[in-house]
Amino acid sequence: MGKTSDDGAITAGEVRAALEVVLSSETFARADRARALLAYLVETEQNGEAPRLKGFTIAQDVFGKDDDFDPAMDAVVRVQAGRLREHLSTFYAGEGRDQPIEISVPKGTYVPSYRRRTGADGEPAPTMTGADGAGASRIVDFGNSAASFRLDSDMAAAPLAATRKLAETEGTSAQETLLSPFIVRNVKRFWLALAIIVLLLTVILFLVWQR
Repeated sequence: MGKTSDDGAITAGEVRAALEVVLSSETFARADRARALLAYLVETEQNGEAPRLKGFTIAQDVFGKDDDFDPAMDAVVRVQAGRLREHLSTFYAGEGRDQPIEISVPKGTYVPSYRRRTGADGEPAPTMTGADGAGASRIVDFGNSAASFRLDSDMAAAPLAATRKLAETEGTSAQETLLSPFIVRNVKRFWLALAIIVLLLTVILFLVWQR
């Protein structure tokens, strides 16, 4: 990780253990997408492939999108990354408050960061990230438990149906999960405008009939 373990570097084993704790926590119990995304981000970074952590690649590898995926029209990766950050914040503020290693996904990047929450002197240790210039790939075995949180074959074969199911689980509508906020907002505006027009026509017809 750029430093030797003797001077406080976070080892691959510590990262793996920290990931397993997060994935099996109550905070993430019903957050299927957050678990799948976090497992993918950490595993990819730890295997020395941080440059692959881009929106398009994540959309294909985690959320079953095809080659026609357009990040400008479909905000699924950005939305789910934001939710993942919220889940992580909730976890470390609550049930994970005593965990020695903190995993985060800084805003503006999909490359995970790791921080030792208390050092030998009781002070927080510097943040350790995957992009530290170590220069060598680290092939890390995350075992079956981490891999099991990847979205299953049903998601890859039928992302629409699986997304609807996950949307119901996470308490969001399928439209909000599948479409970008821009599209959802304009669709809602269209139906509101249509309802107003129908109402006005009804009032006008009623007044004409009264006369």
